[in-house]
Amino acid sequence: MWATVLLLVGACTALPVGEQRDAELAARVNAIFERRGLGPDALSVIDNILRHEGTVPPPHSPSMAREMLARPLAAVNAGESFDRAVPAALRHFVEEISAPHGGGASSASIEDLVKVYVAELAVAQSALRAAKKRARIDATAVAEQFGKTLPNVVLREIAAAIEPAEVVHAGDLFLAATARFVRALRAGGTRLRFPRKPLRFDSPIGLVVIGTHANETYEAGAALIVDPGGKDRYERAPVIGGAVSVIVDIEGDDRYTGSDLAVHGMSAIIDFSGNDRYEMSGPGLGAAIAGTALLADLSGDDVYESPLFSQGAAAFGLGALIDLSGNDSYRVHAGGQGFAMTGGVGLLWDRAGNDRYVAAGLEDAYKRGGGISMAQGAATGLRTMLGGGIGLLRDDSGDDSYDAEMYAQGAGYYYSVGLLWDRAGNDDYGAVRYAQGAGVHEAVGLLRDESGDDRYALSVGVGQGMGLDLAVGALVDAKGNDSYQADVIAQGAATSNGFGLLFDAGGSDRWTTGHHPDSWGHALWSRRLPTSGLLVYDPVLDVFARAGDVLPQSRDAAAYGGPNAAAPPAHEASGERSCPPVERANAADDLSTAEALRRSGPGLAGGAADPAAYAVILRRLRTQLKATLAELPADDFNVTWALFHMLRCALIGATADKAEGMWQDIEQVLATQPETSFAGALAYALRGRPAPAAVMEKVLAVLDSHPRCSVRALSLSLRERVAKDETSRSRAAMAAQAALRSPCWRLAAEGLVVLERLGIAPERAAGLPSFLRSGVPPERK
Repeated sequence: MWATVLLLVGACTALPVGEQRDAELAARVNAIFERRGLGPDALSVIDNILRHEGTVPPPHSPSMAREMLARPLAAVNAGESFDRAVPAALRHFVEEISAPHGGGASSASIEDLVKVYVAELAVAQSALRAAKKRARIDATAVAEQFGKTLPNVVLREIAAAIEPAEVVHAGDLFLAATARFVRALRAGGTRLRFPRKPLRFDSPIGLVVIGTHANETYEAGAALIVDPGGKDRYERAPVIGGAVSVIVDIEGDDRYTGSDLAVHGMSAIIDFSGNDRYEMSGPGLGAAIAGTALLADLSGDDVYESPLFSQGAAAFGLGALIDLSGNDSYRVHAGGQGFAMTGGVGLLWDRAGNDRYVAAGLEDAYKRGGGISMAQGAATGLRTMLGGGIGLLRDDSGDDSYDAEMYAQGAGYYYSVGLLWDRAGNDDYGAVRYAQGAGVHEAVGLLRDESGDDRYALSVGVGQGMGLDLAVGALVDAKGNDSYQADVIAQGAATSNGFGLLFDAGGSDRWTTGHHPDSWGHALWSRRLPTSGLLVYDPVLDVFARAGDVLPQSRDAAAYGGPNAAAPPAHEASGERSCPPVERANAADDLSTAEALRRSGPGLAGGAADPAAYAVILRRLRTQLKATLAELPADDFNVTWALFHMLRCALIGATADKAEGMWQDIEQVLATQPETSFAGALAYALRGRPAPAAVMEKVLAVLDSHPRCSVRALSLSLRERVAKDETSRSRAAMAAQAALRSPCWRLAAEGLVVLERLGIAPERAAGLPSFLRSGVPPERK
């Protein structure tokens, strides 16, 4: 095996340094899979499961997310991801403001430059207004919601009201016009002629104000403000309804207050110099929904403070905060510092300086040890309804510190991509969980640090290169002597067929975890298929400690991809949750079943129970199952997840007569709606309490043809479970042998398990992936 590794690594040395490192990683990962007996097709487990569920990525998902789920190692290339995600118009803008400049050959009038800029802004504004469909956006209400929390459902309404591609086009026009204006101002330098008194006039885009070198205060409402100097104060207000609001301040220590969120609008603050304070009382600072928002600060030690949805945040548009130099301080409550929701690209890009990033968090209903930060390179979608966005935090140099709670520092949730890319410096990262390279539920999270002696700490864990449930999470540290600390499920770990990778390319490093051996390359099989956790490191220089005790390392630990990766394959515990105790409670009859299911989620996951919600769910499922299913939304994950578990509990605990009625309803639902999205919940309930044989045979015949492979696998398992005579056992065996030829690995694996239980040898199936050719590892006891 090592000869193969050396051959592959040797072939990589002709590549550029960054590509060489990534190619070396690919070679080492393939060698680790070979050592584990899995084969390179283990990298395709996520893709195979998703492709065979009969669904496509949810609306407005970034294509990059699905591509990385299909090719997990592509996620480690931060530079390529950055260039793909960030619009070319914005990258050109940053190049423009970063380039050296000289004074113009002759003086220029600011009024002449403004006239040209206003005309170009009018074109961009017209394009943005044309991007709106007939549906109405209540921009004021949206701005108020984002000032209180991070709402998701409202994004469905916005999606129906805009043409996303046209919003992007308008944003490109806006950025290009602003770049040209900034270039002209920088070229003019001291030769620019400003009026002696403030100048105000109407224009095609609204009020234009040209200031003076005095200390001035500007209220919100102007479409364009250009100020040459002084210690100025700017009051900001949300930019809505296709409006434009731009501030260009050339000199002075300035203060910005209020809220400059753009909701179907275009906003920009360009501050050339000074130690500035951006202190928002509402969302803003490079934050946009169905529009474009830009904040660019070219120099100075600056302070950025804001509550929610701020400092480079976006949904259905672009929100960017660019800071070129200075030792800066960034503080947000939640949803910022490079954060994106559906259809958005949220970017915070700091080019230089020793910077501090701090994010708190919204209250977590599941009480997992911290608040929901969604910050510092984070993105989220609305599970099963809408895809997410791309959230990026890029810091090019300096010794920086990052503090957050949950979902932060390179974290993606549901068809989104979160990236934190630090390119130089000795850095300090601190968070609670779901952070530091964490992908959660079909998403991608990456933290990549290119150099320096760095410290990574999670007070709980579930991060530091962790992929949770069909997700990709990676932490790549390319250079330096580093320390890593977490309690559980971290440092190259994964669950539920995720892919978790921590790659430390060199240095003398220290790895510390808690008592439980679920880190350092640990991963259990799930859905009868492998989960991949990999810790790729230098086995000579590194030290491992568990709960404070230094552990001796075997010679093969690194070859297996971590000290906890060499154990025999085992499976995650069964997904069959114990039914929650139901206290005596009056059913909340005024509560819809969907809302009752949403309220039951935390209780099912170990949080606070809602007895009234449980009571109404159980009564309705046991007495009117068919009608109840008909009223439930099929695309609300919180509803379908709770139903999946509550329906089983309702059937298990039902009286004989009510169980009979539920079985009849299940049969009728499947007969009239064979492709129902609730088929999995119906099959899962029957695992807990099967129907009589005649009913089961009708039900199984429908489930066997369901477009989702997971339902067909459940059906196969059910068929073997209820087989009581030779005829039914023969049918189960035939179905299992046929499953081995399925391109869906989940169904093929279930076929192997069923045949083993029946005591029948499997037929040869050439299409089986390498990790199933010797059978499925036994379940964990």
